[in-house]
Amino acid sequence: MKPTIYLDTSVIGGCFDPEFARWSNGLVKDFQEGNFIPVLSEVVAQEIEVAPPL
Repeated sequence: MKPTIYLDTSVIGGCFDPEFARWSNGLVKDFQEGNFIPVLSEVVAQEIEVAPPL
């Protein structure tokens, strides 16, 4: 069974912050490779949906 990891907006936002990008993007890569299963709350999904584009 693969571990699930809860993501909040700070982890997602870290992908775009030079200070945290290494770790946040590394975690995203682990999700893409199937090492972990990401879990988002409904609140986080809504926050991402209304976030301004980059």
